[in-house]
Amino acid sequence: MSPAQVRPRDVLDEYRVLYPDPAVVAGAPEPPIDWGSLAGASREAPAGDQSPSWRTLADISDEPPKDLLLGMLDPDGRTLLYAAPGVGKGSTGAWCAIELQKAGLRVAIYDAERRPREWARRVSGLGGDRAAIVYFDPADLGAKYAGVPIWDAIGRIADVVRESASDVLIVDSIMPSLNLEERRLLNDPSVPFAYDAALASLARPALSFAHPPKGQPEGEPFGSFAWVAAHRLTWLGVRLSGEAHRVRWRVRKANERGHVPGVLLQFGYQNNRLASVIRENDDESTRDWILAALYNGPETVGELVTLEAEEQGEYLTSDAIERAKARLGKALYRMKTEGWVIKAGKDGRAVKWGLAQAAKP
Repeated sequence: MSPAQVRPRDVLDEYRVLYPDPAVVAGAPEPPIDWGSLAGASREAPAGDQSPSWRTLADISDEPPKDLLLGMLDPDGRTLLYAAPGVGKGSTGAWCAIELQKAGLRVAIYDAERRPREWARRVSGLGGDRAAIVYFDPADLGAKYAGVPIWDAIGRIADVVRESASDVLIVDSIMPSLNLEERRLLNDPSVPFAYDAALASLARPALSFAHPPKGQPEGEPFGSFAWVAAHRLTWLGVRLSGEAHRVRWRVRKANERGHVPGVLLQFGYQNNRLASVIRENDDESTRDWILAALYNGPETVGELVTLEAEEQGEYLTSDAIERAKARLGKALYRMKTEGWVIKAGKDGRAVKWGLAQAAKP
């Protein structure tokens, strides 16, 4: 049975069904748990069982984390990128594969969605060396493993990664790699951690793609925060409005790293296929936009959000408005510490922001 199929609560509930307490059945309240008895019983280890162990934090390395690969991928762990359909996850993945290739790393793509031509066209259009990128899908693992969750096939995946001497694994995407009902992805919080543990066994950086619930482009992956919690680095992608295909990637979670700058990718096309990618530091783009927006006078964060939405021709839901306020608010506070902006009074309870003297033309 897989790790995601067994949980302590499940076992306890099943035990109570098979062996009900007569007092509980009769409607009486459950007696309090005798923790002392349980502690004493736990010390009676089965014959041959290994004793528990412990250590101190002095036994654990305190070295700071390594630099991110491409400024986006955890070099020692699993990274999750998620976005609504059509935003640009596949194009971002192809760009990542080629940039990793340029950095001298060998990439393996586990395509659980089984769309090899999409990967080939994108990589080819961007001028990547297709012969240097490993590609395989569930069918390549053998009939026995073609439809099982990734944790049951991870040994076969590890064989491919090891024998191909791949340095980084890309999983496209989580849902088909698990072959589980979507409601279980939402309702069973053990699934994300079982998924992460499976990829951790590869001892290589891994990049996985996921999507938010339908109709919630900035919601949690599959509607469950457990997917964000299970990964050490998680990015949310949002497509900006307008004729150009521009995707803003923002960090949702980055353990130990503090602030990680956002990434803005603009994709170009020729003959109906991906042909170019321009990368910008989204923090710098946001800073420049805020400086221009404050040129004619102070504004509140809410007014800046409205102005940005009008410029981009976007209609923002209440959830999107709050996320935009959080993004611009964080940018303003960073700009304040760098001397770009100052607090310039209030509009009711809302702080108005203006240009610092050094930022004025």
